[in-house]
Amino acid sequence: MRLSQPKEFLTQTALSLQEARSARSFLPSFPVLLQKYFPCRRYILYYKDAEGNVFRPYSGDGKETGLPLISEEANLIESFTGRSEFLLADTQNRMYFDLFNRDSDDFFAKNSLNLVIPLHARKYFRGLLLASMDTAERKSVSVLAEAAQTAALMFIPQIEAEQMEYENDKNYYRLFKFDRLVLLGQMAASLAHEMRTPLTTVLFELATMKKQLPANEKISSTYETINREIARANHMIESLLVFSKFKDLHVAPIFLREFIERTLGEIPANKIPSRVEVRVQAEKEIQVSSDGNRLRQVFINVLFNALEALSNQENAAIHIRIYSEYKDLPKNIRHIIAITDNGPGIPDSIKDRVLEPFFTTKKEGTGLGLYISYSIMKTLKGDLEIHSSGQGTRVSLILPAR
Repeated sequence: MRLSQPKEFLTQTALSLQEARSARSFLPSFPVLLQKYFPCRRYILYYKDAEGNVFRPYSGDGKETGLPLISEEANLIESFTGRSEFLLADTQNRMYFDLFNRDSDDFFAKNSLNLVIPLHARKYFRGLLLASMDTAERKSVSVLAEAAQTAALMFIPQIEAEQMEYENDKNYYRLFKFDRLVLLGQMAASLAHEMRTPLTTVLFELATMKKQLPANEKISSTYETINREIARANHMIESLLVFSKFKDLHVAPIFLREFIERTLGEIPANKIPSRVEVRVQAEKEIQVSSDGNRLRQVFINVLFNALEALSNQENAAIHIRIYSEYKDLPKNIRHIIAITDNGPGIPDSIKDRVLEPFFTTKKEGTGLGLYISYSIMKTLKGDLEIHSSGQGTRVSLILPAR
């Protein structure tokens, strides 16, 4: 290895980072640069995803599709969270690689990986560099590890700064949108109070007219249509009044997996088609303090929306995942119930409108379900996030740790 090699690598890393569209978009090129200046049989970079508690792979050979995501709670990740030194498979350390293989379906053995370099910046662990080194290359492993970690000190802070800016913008938009929705809700609730009296009067007069008119099929049909539409209007009014008149929170400890499974068990069997597979996954039992009735209302509403999205879907499935994650610091932990369907997804043209009150694509819908669910999650000091693509939709119910 030439003495100038690490310096050239770091110079090119800085240039590539500067030219990249964003710091995170630089990640796929990092293993490629390493391969150019420090040839190995293979490099795989695992970096913490922007959303969720998984680490995503980036491979120098472009074969990421065959590589698995790694959970934040996986043995491999937890082993290096507090470790700054690299780990090379040799006689002394072979046992660690055997353990990683058992936990990952022989992932290390299948890819001939024998080197792990943890990547840290500002005391935060953000990624792992995995490599496949030949015996002749092992003498330069310390130089490689130092160069990789120095490069990480360049791109990790930039990625974190971009992510923080994105989160701040997103939170500002949510607060602005929520304040606007609260104002609209108050106005709509006030209007709903005024509408109830005339609607009740119309129903009463309509029933009186029907009794006085001669029996007639057309009159009866018209009466039923008017009655049904007034009932729908009343349902919309009741939804608004329920939202505007939230009673005090009844906060109690909730074990999320038990809560979700019990709620699913309370839903009548005919409400969930047998062709739809509903699967619950919880990495560990998570306890929160929240209002069970309100959380149940939100969960059922989101679940039924997912079921409707799967009405024409073959191999329909809903995956309910319960997990925890934290942003930067352990004290910022939050607990998540993610409801994911494999339906057609939400069209791009309406993604920004799904949380607006009265917006609906359903023929008989009121457009208040998600709006009220979002508002309920805010009263629970949490949040509701929607991510959708052509492969399906994920709605995340986010609850604070305390």
